[in-house]
Amino acid sequence: MLGWHVSVYRQPDGGHSPATFESLEGARLAVWQTDVDGLDWLIELANQGKAIDLGGNGYPSRFTARAEHLVPHIVSGSFPANETWIIPEGSFIPDPTAYVGKTQIDRDGAEQCRSDEWLLVVVWDES
Repeated sequence: MLGWHVSVYRQPDGGHSPATFESLEGARLAVWQTDVDGLDWLIELANQGKAIDLGGNGYPSRFTARAEHLVPHIVSGSFPANETWIIPEGSFIPDPTAYVGKTQIDRDGAEQCRSDEWLLVVVWDES
C-alpha cells in the first residue's frame, strides 16, 4: 500500500511550546492509515503557517500544530482515512497483539486540549 500511518499526540510537558523532532509522545489522540495524498490537509496547514513541518524522511516525519488547528479535523474526522487498515500481502507486523488495524479517535481527549496547546503529529511512510 502506498500511504501513511498517522498518529496525533499530546506532549507530556503540557504542550506550552511547539514540539521539536525529538519531543516525546504523550497521550495518543488519534491514529489512522491514509493513502498517498492523505497528508495534503496537514501540508496545507503548514503552508498556511498553522502547523510546523519538523522534518523527517517518512521513518518518521513529524509536524506540530496548536490544538485549535488539529482538533477540529480529529473530532470531525475530516481527513482521509481507511476505517479498516489495508495490510499488503507479505507485510511484517512485529507485534500483532499491539496492532490497532483501524482508525481510532479519542474525541474526549481531543476536546480536553487547550486551544493553544501544541500537539505532535508523527507520520510513518507505509510504501
